[in-house]
Amino acid sequence: MLDRVVSVASRPGRCPPATCVGSRLRLLSAEGQRLALAGSPYGYDVVVHIGGWRQESRATYREIHAALTSRGRIAESHVGYLDQQVSLPLLACHERHHRARLAQIATPQGGWIVALDGLAPQGGAPQIWCIRALSSGLTLRSGWRAHQDQPTCEAFLEPLQHLAWPMLAVLRDKQKGLVPAVAAVVPPRRHPFCQAHSLRNLAAPLAEAEAAFKGALRSTVREHVGDVLRQEPRTASSPTGVLTVTGLVPSALEKPTAPAAHTPTPRGPRPEAEAAADAIITQLFGHTR
Repeated sequence: MLDRVVSVASRPGRCPPATCVGSRLRLLSAEGQRLALAGSPYGYDVVVHIGGWRQESRATYREIHAALTSRGRIAESHVGYLDQQVSLPLLACHERHHRARLAQIATPQGGWIVALDGLAPQGGAPQIWCIRALSSGLTLRSGWRAHQDQPTCEAFLEPLQHLAWPMLAVLRDKQKGLVPAVAAVVPPRRHPFCQAHSLRNLAAPLAEAEAAFKGALRSTVREHVGDVLRQEPRTASSPTGVLTVTGLVPSALEKPTAPAAHTPTPRGPRPEAEAAADAIITQLFGHTR
C-alpha cells in the first residue's frame, strides 16, 4: 500500500451441503478483493495514484517511479504494467457507470446524436477514432483503426446498433470509407457533415488566394504610383538607428535642438482645383501605401 506493507491471506468459503448446486464453487473474500487485484502485489491505492499521475498530470513512468520509491519498493517496468494492464481496464469499467446518465439524456430527445472524429496519425501509425454523445460529451466508443476502408469503419460502428436508443443523427466528416459505412450501419438516420471540418478545409485555399491577391496588389501599386511614392521625403532617423526603446532600462534622452527654419519653395500660381486634387491624390496614395 502507499502507507504500509501488509500481508493478506484469504480462505475461500463454500456451501457445505453437497446437494447444493454451488457446493463446488469457491467463494472468495470480498474484503480481500477490495485491497488489491488478484495476483497483484500492490494495492488499489497504488494503482489509482499511478493512473492519476499518468492521466491527469501526464507524468512519465520514470517520474511516477521516482515518486513511489519514497513510499515503497517498486520497479519502473512494473509501473508501466500497472498502468496499462490494471489502471486502464479499471478506468474503462468505471465509465460503464455512466450508462444511467446516458439513458436520462436519451429519454427526452428520443435517441442519440453522436459525433464521429479521428485524430490525424503521425508517421503511418494507426489512427484513433472516438464516438461521442454530443448532448453530454461522453465517449461512447474509442479505438485504433489501422485502415480507413469501409469494412473497418463498419466494424467500428457496428456496436451502435445494439444500443437501447436509436441514432437520431450522426455528425461526421467526409473521411474515406466513413460515408458508406455510416449509411450501411445506420441507414435511416440523418448524416450531417461537420462544419468545423468544412471551414478548416476551406481556410487553406482562401489563405493562398489572399496571399496571391496581396502580391498582385503590391505589384500593381508599384507599377502605377511607385515613382510618386519614392519621391516622398523620408523622415530623419536617429543617429544610432534605434527609434524607440521602452522597458526598465530605456535610452537616455537627447538634448533638444532648435528646429531648422523652413523655407518654402517658391511656386507659381496654381488653380485652386488643381491644388485640391493634389491634396486628395496625395492622401489616397499614402493610404494605399
